[in-house]
Amino acid sequence: MFLLLLRVCIVPLIVVGGTLAQRRFGNAVGGLLIGLPLTSLPLLWLVALQHGDDFASSMSGAIVLGASAQVVVIWVYAALAPRISPTLALCGALGSFVFMIGALNLLNLSVVLASVVATVGFAVALYWWPHTESGSEETGRYRLVLRVVISAGFTLFLVTLAGRIGPGFLGLIAALPMMSLTMAFVTHRELGANASAQFLHGVTKGSFSYVASMLVLADMLRTGDIGVAFLCATGVAVVIQLAVQSLDTFPAIKRTLHESLQTSKLSIRH
Repeated sequence: MFLLLLRVCIVPLIVVGGTLAQRRFGNAVGGLLIGLPLTSLPLLWLVALQHGDDFASSMSGAIVLGASAQVVVIWVYAALAPRISPTLALCGALGSFVFMIGALNLLNLSVVLASVVATVGFAVALYWWPHTESGSEETGRYRLVLRVVISAGFTLFLVTLAGRIGPGFLGLIAALPMMSLTMAFVTHRELGANASAQFLHGVTKGSFSYVASMLVLADMLRTGDIGVAFLCATGVAVVIQLAVQSLDTFPAIKRTLHESLQTSKLSIRH
């Protein structure tokens, strides 16, 4: 009964938190939170409790392999959003995911190499991010119920499916950024393509910690201590995300210090 409640509640609660953050702090911040491994870690924890740490470790490794497909999906949706309807953009993104998963299976990358490829992919996506203008912040009512239903259904589907298929294929399915695409789709419909692209830009920035935490989890779960493994994965995610955020805040701090210095020089001259 307890595990059933966790299955139904834990991921939807995180989606609600991301939605509230998006409403309060804007599309980019909401995307940043959803990009973190806030949904993958609880999902893998449930899988580890039911099917063992070896199963969850293999699934984590498969998620790392699928992360390269994830970055393509996110970038493709952001690129298509200003040009076509939300439904067609979603279909295009899902089509790119299927193509990339097939390509990754042919390459047969190791988990470590796949993590490097995914990290480089997210960095390249940010560098060549599709140009967007400032999107409007939320003014209307978001379809929060739709997000909660989809997130709960996807989690139940994966956890239930875990006992019937292998961890490798299950991990590749879990790599599909269902929550990100759902929120991007709804944002696109209600606020427009620019707001949706800003949200996905935040998701991409949050995905560096996602890849690192999945890599750590895949390795640490082999030790047999589930609690330590998830604690280490969470800690790595926090550290990586703080480092990524510092890259954004450093130029602003430098600019502020420069302006303060210029103001001080002018005051001395006068």
